[in-house]
Amino acid sequence: MGIKTIPCWVLLLWNLLLCSVCSSPTTNESQFYNGLESFNNNLFGEIFKSYGAQNLIFSPFSIQTCVAMASFGAAGKTAVDLQKGLGFNGQPLESVADNFHSILAKYAESDILKIANKFYIMDGYQVKDNFNDVLTNKFLSKAENIDFRKSDRAMEIINNWVKSKTENAITDLVKPGVLNSDTRLFLLSAIHFDGSWVRPFDPENTKEGDFYTDQTHSIKLQMMFKRGRAIYGWFEDLEASAVRLPYANSDLSLLIILPNARTGLSSLLTKLKFVCMQYLTLQMKQRSGSIHITLPKFKAELDLELNEVLSKMGLDSMFSNADFSNMFDSPEHIAIGKVLHKAVIEVNEVGTKASASTGLQHVAYSSPVKFTADHPFYYAIVNENSIPLFEGTFVGI
Repeated sequence: MGIKTIPCWVLLLWNLLLCSVCSSPTTNESQFYNGLESFNNNLFGEIFKSYGAQNLIFSPFSIQTCVAMASFGAAGKTAVDLQKGLGFNGQPLESVADNFHSILAKYAESDILKIANKFYIMDGYQVKDNFNDVLTNKFLSKAENIDFRKSDRAMEIINNWVKSKTENAITDLVKPGVLNSDTRLFLLSAIHFDGSWVRPFDPENTKEGDFYTDQTHSIKLQMMFKRGRAIYGWFEDLEASAVRLPYANSDLSLLIILPNARTGLSSLLTKLKFVCMQYLTLQMKQRSGSIHITLPKFKAELDLELNEVLSKMGLDSMFSNADFSNMFDSPEHIAIGKVLHKAVIEVNEVGTKASASTGLQHVAYSSPVKFTADHPFYYAIVNENSIPLFEGTFVGI
């Protein structure tokens, strides 16, 4: 019997928000957050190796959610490998599911941030009750039977679902030829955000300016400018400064970390692997002051095929010799076919649309600080628990 494959797709459109108000997590929550951060650090490192020469935008949380959904249908070595690769090794499965549910339920009624999960099953197949219960009750997903043999119609149905969850930002996720009679299950995790700054940039202050792509070469970009108060920090060991720009009516914000040196992005990303995001944002939490912010307007879009990236992270067994016998009853040998991810972001004066221990020193300033993002930088959208729902780099290309 041939191996049947499960295309596992992840997509997103996002906007940026932020506001770190960290609670005291329980032990299980702490382990879960550590798992999220571990997965995120490994994922970002592998993606940067392959795609770092261009602007990056992706959602580690959306990717991890999609793979996590599949992991609850895994058994044997596949289950062990997935739990380890996801960062949840040794954690009770029920606890992992509960923590995912807490995040998903938090934004279930949000008008700003939308997270939606879905799984389509081949007509004539039925998932096991336990797997269905987890996806329905914990991941707020809904199973729907579909005839993948009628590939054009199946493509239309899935793309319409994607369009509805991203407000028509992503209209053709599934391309002709992707679905066929061998497709058995199609997993999706979509995330969309459309938010406005608490304090917008004035378009009249947007001017053309230099953005340095290396030490001496620059390109002309539209640079936004505003003055006011903001949460700001200088991190000596990171050789970088950071600012948080909150979005209205949300617990999310845009966190920008700018290396001191024009060519310092790679060094900064290496150091960030060893810095807890929650600790970093907590250190900034009580720091605010007068600041002049210069930030480029930009749009970025990135399509990723993540099989190789995830394999390097120890998740290779889900692509071959996989055991998904806890997913549904079938004599067929089923494995994951492809994990594809698409992300889009736009940052402008109004807000953002998108469809994703080190020594820390803070300085109190009496005169305005200048935060001029005129060279490559790292950014992330984090929630109150410092979970990066989206992250990327802007290099100006």
